[in-house]
Amino acid sequence: MVKNYMELLVSETLKDIIKDYDICTCDDCINDIKSIALNNLPPVYFLSSIDEGQKKAFLLDRQRKISVLAKVAEAIQIVSNNSHNKGNKKMRESL
Repeated sequence: MVKNYMELLVSETLKDIIKDYDICTCDDCINDIKSIALNNLPPVYFLSSIDEGQKKAFLLDRQRKISVLAKVAEAIQIVSNNSHNKGNKKMRESL
């Protein structure tokens, strides 16, 4: 199975920081946040010959985590400003 490791990192980061924000956590908003962040980050796939240690190193890289954190925070801001819960469903659909 092919896996985008950036997607794993975005999901992990969002899970860690979402509690620090006053934002809707419905599935639609969470998926919007992930989508926006992932669209602004490069996808990362590993060859089958890469060992688990290298994959784990990717997920633990400090600079990468900071970059992902910044993109997730930007995505949270975008979604919170355009959330359907603010009566702006049309804007949310365009995200």
